[in-house]
Amino acid sequence: MRIASALLEGYAPLPGAADELVGPDGEMRPYWRPLIDGLSALGGDELNRLETTALRMVRDNGITYNVYGDPEEPQRPWQLDIAPLAISAAEWRRLEAGLVQRAQLLDRVASDIYGEQKLFRSGALPAALVSASPHFLRPFHGAHQPGGTYVHLYAADLGRLPDGEWVVLADRTEAPAGAGYALENRIIISQMLPELFRDCHVERLAEFFAGFRAKLFELTGAVRPHAVLLTPGPANEAYFEHAYLARYLGFTLVEGDDLTVRDRHVYLKTLSGPQKIDLILRRQDSDFCDPLELRSDSALGVPGLADVGRAGNVLVANALGSGVVETRAMMPYLPGLARQVLGEDLKLRSVETYWAGDPEQRQAITDNSGRLAILPVGRFAPLMQRGRSPVNPADRTAALSRLRLQGARYWAEAPARLSSAPVEEAARLEPRAVTLRCFVALTPDGYRAMPGGLARVADRAGAAASMQAISLQSGAVSKDVWVLSDGEVSQFSLLKSPEVRQEIRRIPDEIASRAADNLFWLGRYAERAEDFVRTLRALLTRLGEVSGFAGNATAADAATRLLVPMEQISKSAAEMATAGEVVQLVSELHSLIYDPRNHRGLRPMLQSAARAAWRVRDRLSSDAWRALNALTLPTRKGEIEAVMGFARGDLDDLIRTMAAFAGLANENMTRGPGWMFLDIGRRMERAVNTTWLIEAMIAEGDSPDERARADALALTLDIADSFMTYRARYMGVFEAAPVIDLLVLDETNPRSIAHQIATLKRHAVALPRSTPAQVRGRDKELIEAVYARLRSGDAGELAKLDRKKARGELRKLVGLIQDRLADLSNEYGESYFRLVSRRRSGAAPRTRAPKEGAG
Repeated sequence: MRIASALLEGYAPLPGAADELVGPDGEMRPYWRPLIDGLSALGGDELNRLETTALRMVRDNGITYNVYGDPEEPQRPWQLDIAPLAISAAEWRRLEAGLVQRAQLLDRVASDIYGEQKLFRSGALPAALVSASPHFLRPFHGAHQPGGTYVHLYAADLGRLPDGEWVVLADRTEAPAGAGYALENRIIISQMLPELFRDCHVERLAEFFAGFRAKLFELTGAVRPHAVLLTPGPANEAYFEHAYLARYLGFTLVEGDDLTVRDRHVYLKTLSGPQKIDLILRRQDSDFCDPLELRSDSALGVPGLADVGRAGNVLVANALGSGVVETRAMMPYLPGLARQVLGEDLKLRSVETYWAGDPEQRQAITDNSGRLAILPVGRFAPLMQRGRSPVNPADRTAALSRLRLQGARYWAEAPARLSSAPVEEAARLEPRAVTLRCFVALTPDGYRAMPGGLARVADRAGAAASMQAISLQSGAVSKDVWVLSDGEVSQFSLLKSPEVRQEIRRIPDEIASRAADNLFWLGRYAERAEDFVRTLRALLTRLGEVSGFAGNATAADAATRLLVPMEQISKSAAEMATAGEVVQLVSELHSLIYDPRNHRGLRPMLQSAARAAWRVRDRLSSDAWRALNALTLPTRKGEIEAVMGFARGDLDDLIRTMAAFAGLANENMTRGPGWMFLDIGRRMERAVNTTWLIEAMIAEGDSPDERARADALALTLDIADSFMTYRARYMGVFEAAPVIDLLVLDETNPRSIAHQIATLKRHAVALPRSTPAQVRGRDKELIEAVYARLRSGDAGELAKLDRKKARGELRKLVGLIQDRLADLSNEYGESYFRLVSRRRSGAAPRTRAPKEGAG
């Protein structure tokens, strides 16, 4: 092969395998030339910059893939290679024809399995094979499917063999994943390489998704279908994709708890009451979808959904039970099924596969057991994996004996030697084994293939070239797939044509109860973390002041009042700091800020906010999500004294990021129930935090030392972010009464308790009142009672010391507010969130107001 540029220096196809870039003649495939020339023209420095930019976009957009069983990093950033995988127009036409045929075939086979079962009677498909599959769901035999369709979206994992032929490694019909990741890859790479994307005439993806959505809507028969995307939740490996696709398609992202069944129809639980659902795009396995009829231990499903599906009162895509035709033991029968069902030969063959329930195929497995992987039907755990020799001949004999006794439960395949594709590494291309996942959707024009797909390459050069080795769970890297058109590229967009007039709609957002619940707690967790950051920053500022012992004494006193009661620092550390020895206090503050194992520290609070946000990702703008995604602390290693030199700056960065998120949420979210509950959570938490601050720092009494008293009041104002306002009003003379007035009673101060209660009062008027509990208005009564009490307050009276040298009236007031806010939180749960489960999105330990009930 001739070296075209430094980019290809040292590039050599993997031995014994085909290569996507290099043809059998050792020359670059012609259709790759424009892409390689374009990448070469960029140069090494520019490629490195683009790669860095792409990684930053992945991080900022929060694109993750959850890895099961990884305690260190379960949410891994999405891995994306900057160099696309190119496919010529001619080759894509052949692949597309085979993929469309295969989708049609599998849909027809599924329809027969759950319908007339002619294929069983004719012997074209063994009944024992289907009954052995865990994906075959007997309750759906004879079920009505809208339009008679079982497979609305189909995916196929493809690999190219050494002879150059593409084969199907696996069919995906249960809940095909990856289309959303393929779309996100395309968006990032097309932004990184805009001119190259245009010059290579790459086929676009938008029309595929529009056709898919249009057909789903058509099958519902509804004039204005109400569509949801059903996800197992944030723990699922592809949860990012679920949220991304829901937003892209305009569907509501829901979990099982969000739906309920009444009178053989499915409803979404919203703040305004149940809303009928016409379409469920399903992204969780069928057997988890209904704990009544399917998997009884499922906490993810909707009780009664199977019955609704049988009645045809909701369109479920793909249909429940459709995974039966992705059983890989069925692959040997597909050529015959294609001839019988479609009347044509199979255009895209499968990898060499056998089913042990057939005597002839079982004998072939026995004769070739040394080169085959033998696995249970519907599972991926090997019975006897190629390359893992039994310990002794008796073990091998026992395994093959099991095949003879229970052959219907097992299948075998010959692991394929897959082709390699170029991957950018340090401004060079190197070959790595690759698989290609392609997608086919039912559209108004029939089945159509997405012109592209999701390519996955091994995470390192020389890695085993098997499908299991090139999986995202094992660390594989993804690539955008460019189908190169030999004609004009469609300019279709999901944006409406200017000639099509859209009906003006200003209806309130029908937000699900669970989403409102999580937005409420997102507001609380974010505000809780901000208050803790401000507290830590104020303490560090005092410890670092040039005033020496006076600053240390103020910090020690505040730590004793604020952190010791919550067991966030030890009493001994505060006492030693009071005596002038701050080493232990600094050490424990370091742990609160940086130690991820400290469950009372800052990191768990930030993680709680992130988890709540993750559950409502489809409700947050891209900018708001980027701000939330930036709520992290850097990993600081080294001596504590050196690390703490960065702490103030790190805390300042967090404050700025939190302010950015609050501003984006306030300015960018429409003023519907979702925004209101996010703001209600923030306001409630800020009021709770301020009551705790007032109680600890002012209501419990003052230091007899005048300077210490002034320092304590100044620190209180600093934590409450009201220092500048106070100084402008009172010229730096610190007294209890004006501080109490500013932080408790002054509605014009956006950080005061009175301002939070007044804002909650306005929200209470605007909240939907549809259910009997909401109409009762207990939440309004609670807020109005607190508001009236604050309006009647007098700062001078609240500042008076009693015989115990404490401010008893102030303590009573903040205690009353804390109790009523706890009641209010519970009332919101009962009136607005009670239709969802009590599983929290990862509650952080309380750091304020221990009297308050948990949400």
